[in-house]
Amino acid sequence: METDPKLTVDSVLAQAVSAFPDREAVVCGTARVTYRELGERVNALAVGLHKLGLKRGERVAVLLPNSLESVYAYFGIARAGGVLVATNPLYRRREIGHILSDSEASAVIFAPNVWGNDLLGMLQDLRKELPCLRHLLAAGSSGPEGVIPLDSLLAAAAGQELPSQATLDDLFGLMYTSGTTGLPKAVMHTHRSMLAGYLLLLQPTPELLNSPIIAAMQQMRSALGGRQPVTLDPNPLYATAGYATMQGTLQGGDKFVTLERFTPAQTLEMTQREKINILFCTPSMYRLMLEAKDFDKYDKSSLFYCSVSTAPCPPALFEQIRERFGCPVVNVYGTTEFSGVTITNPSDPDRLQTQTVGKGMPGAQIKIVDEQHHELPPGEVGELACKWDGMMKGYYKAPELTAQVMDEEGWYYTGDLAVVDDQGYYKIVGRKKDMIIRGGQNIFPLEIEDFMLTHPGIKQVAVVGVPSELEGETVWAFVVPKEGEHLPPKEVLGFCQGQIAPFKVPSVVRIVDELPITGTQKVQKFKLRDLAVQELEQRRRA
Repeated sequence: METDPKLTVDSVLAQAVSAFPDREAVVCGTARVTYRELGERVNALAVGLHKLGLKRGERVAVLLPNSLESVYAYFGIARAGGVLVATNPLYRRREIGHILSDSEASAVIFAPNVWGNDLLGMLQDLRKELPCLRHLLAAGSSGPEGVIPLDSLLAAAAGQELPSQATLDDLFGLMYTSGTTGLPKAVMHTHRSMLAGYLLLLQPTPELLNSPIIAAMQQMRSALGGRQPVTLDPNPLYATAGYATMQGTLQGGDKFVTLERFTPAQTLEMTQREKINILFCTPSMYRLMLEAKDFDKYDKSSLFYCSVSTAPCPPALFEQIRERFGCPVVNVYGTTEFSGVTITNPSDPDRLQTQTVGKGMPGAQIKIVDEQHHELPPGEVGELACKWDGMMKGYYKAPELTAQVMDEEGWYYTGDLAVVDDQGYYKIVGRKKDMIIRGGQNIFPLEIEDFMLTHPGIKQVAVVGVPSELEGETVWAFVVPKEGEHLPPKEVLGFCQGQIAPFKVPSVVRIVDELPITGTQKVQKFKLRDLAVQELEQRRRA
């Protein structure tokens, strides 16, 4: 498809600002801005970064909780021609240091302290080790010497204009995700891959116009009678689920609502207060809301549908969401490496809605393959592979790792085991990799194992994911102490806390004499997982 190379993530927002200047654009807690205000602050940030000497293609890391500033950063860095380095603000020194060094970030936009995580102190200390890091920009109106207050930078650049410095095929962002090599790896997305869904709308096909998502949006807009649609997504804006929803909402002139931090009560309260039409949450978030004692007191009648993503949604939970929220539910399948490629259809029979991830999105190619990447017929389980414009460019500085998951034709091999039926409905049945999904956060055991092995008393360790009703999966660590070492589980947990992100810290540590291994000395993790499941079952029966 021929597209204008001047079309970029920030220019699409600028079109919405021009068309709907007086509409509300973003609400985060009690803070809110119109499209005009959003456009002004995005442009001011871009001007400010440009004046600091940011060159096209330079990296700018963002360490912020959900906030108006995190929205400004997403679009402002793009307008300045920079590359967004999306980073979890709950990461600790080791993880942040790796990301800043690996990305060669020249600037960091951050909150001084995020829920007890002293980012200011951490960054001031790390700065000595990072020659590329020239600027620290702290959210707020003040900062110590050597730190630029973000409010001051925006105020100094107010009213000035900067044309977009990027093009459609420029690198937009590095989205860091934990990797099997131990430390976070970066997924490269271009402006084109971030705008894949928008680009489809520019030249709509019959397939697109007849798709479930377009039909649902048209029905909602018709029912609203010209009122502005409102979307709520409390997912973090450093992750795919959050930023994809934000971008898709704002590019259409709709209202995007988020929260600094998810809580069941705040999400339900915001749904009522802002008259939310579309709610995007993880299965864990929905489960926590459904378990809230005062769930039924909140008015949810404004909802047209709930969307669930980031982790498998059990059929029983899917049905509970639909029944108690009182609206259709759609399940979207995607990862950091690619935006959603399948979606369920609320008009389909229950079995297809609750037990599959639906059919492929318009413009996406999907197939199920064997170990040799030969396509399998319907009904046979294999690895799900996909290809479309929303695909990552590859892993940053990791061509060998990229080659393991992407072929020369652009097919991405997900590592998920799936099956497709004769009608084109896909069902995810498992994962080839050991990745753990805990409360919507992707965790790779090897990263935790490598870190735990730095403890002087640990000889071997194996980390596995164990099913959890609350979190989807939880993290168990099986530890073999060095000979003669007395190693209480509490000591191991204490060693992890504060050194790795909280969601990676094991929930349970079991001290064992040895790990089950194969003849080739590979740990049989399935046996450890079975032991954990048996222990949990025994507890339930007790």
